[in-house]
Amino acid sequence: MTILQDQERQVFSSGILRLVGYGLLLMAIVDVFFLLIPPQLMNPLWEFQTMGAIVERIPVSLLGMVLVYYGERSDRAPIESIILKGLSWFALLAAILLILMIPLNISNGFRIYNQHNANANAQFVSQKETIQQFKEQLEAADSKDEIGAVLQQQAQQKVNIPDSVNTQKLKTDLITNLQNNQDSITNQAQAFRSQKRSLLLKKCLKWNLGALIASILFFLIWKSTGWARLIVARDDD
Repeated sequence: MTILQDQERQVFSSGILRLVGYGLLLMAIVDVFFLLIPPQLMNPLWEFQTMGAIVERIPVSLLGMVLVYYGERSDRAPIESIILKGLSWFALLAAILLILMIPLNISNGFRIYNQHNANANAQFVSQKETIQQFKEQLEAADSKDEIGAVLQQQAQQKVNIPDSVNTQKLKTDLITNLQNNQDSITNQAQAFRSQKRSLLLKKCLKWNLGALIASILFFLIWKSTGWARLIVARDDD
């Protein structure tokens, strides 16, 4: 009696685990479906982030697969033979797709970095050119009135320079401050590029390593579920 009760509990436990496994796989499919809608193919940023999001959701799919195949052939419903065979081939397909994602992800990473660089260059170069133009106007100005006119043009309001102010010292100080601003913009541009490069590199390595590991695991699942692919074949015979 005790042996029968233990067997019943084992069947009940395996049934619950498989049910949870199917549920996790369905949740993963729904999640990935909404990640891909609407598709923005040829958009490197969308492809990069979507691939990363898919890789980060892979553990749910792997856990679902393990739970579904728990117990192998024992106590299976007739329809499960088709589902298990399909999931086994899906594991191989997932392994192949994840491997193919890696070079595409690397390519998208480079494209995103180049886009960020181009945007940063356009922004920082424009700022430096504005400052450089201001400097050249100041350098060309000799009198107090000319310096005042340059400052007024930049400030977009009337500027009065007191007579007590040393005009040449004011001019020198302004040019020095403008040069410091140019140097600061250069440093900001370098820091921006370094930050973007570091962030993209970390994400690329993280998601590519995750894709590689997940691909290997899916392949091992496919390899170890050969019995599931033989079920339908035997039934057909």
